[in-house]
Amino acid sequence: MEKLKKYINEIKDFPKDGIVFKDLNPIYKEPKRWNELMLPLLNLISTTKPDYIAGIESRGFISASALAFKSGVGFIPIRKPNKLPGKVIGVNYKLEYGEDRLEIQKNSIQKDSKVIIVDDLLATGGTAAAAGKLVKEAGGNLIGYAFLVELTELRGRKKIESNLFVESLIKY
Repeated sequence: MEKLKKYINEIKDFPKDGIVFKDLNPIYKEPKRWNELMLPLLNLISTTKPDYIAGIESRGFISASALAFKSGVGFIPIRKPNKLPGKVIGVNYKLEYGEDRLEIQKNSIQKDSKVIIVDDLLATGGTAAAAGKLVKEAGGNLIGYAFLVELTELRGRKKIESNLFVESLIKY
């Protein structure tokens, strides 16, 4: 996976000053590279056999929905506030550069269904931990997380429950 780093653009001061954004779009537009990146996650899905793959808005939707479709399992969107119809469950959380909120539809997960959360990036872990809390509140059995990129110096894994698996493909 290290060889894919050369296709990830780094954009300084986005979305805020001091942040170096990891842009995966060059990988997404090249099917061969994207396939190479996704194969280990497809293997993870086939091994763990979740009922649902939950993707975190917005970039997490790209990989999570593709994995769900290819694996024949349900996709659950975890969204920013006021984006989902019907009754929702929400949680506020802190980001490395502010505060935010995530929501999930109240009846989107069948009780005790196995769920894997997928996102493009693990940084400080706040978003991932909030998404995990939502999955559990919605009745899901959260079994783990998968990320395309992990910024290891920010120690985001420490905010995620230690009894769950955490898979990240490219580490900085």
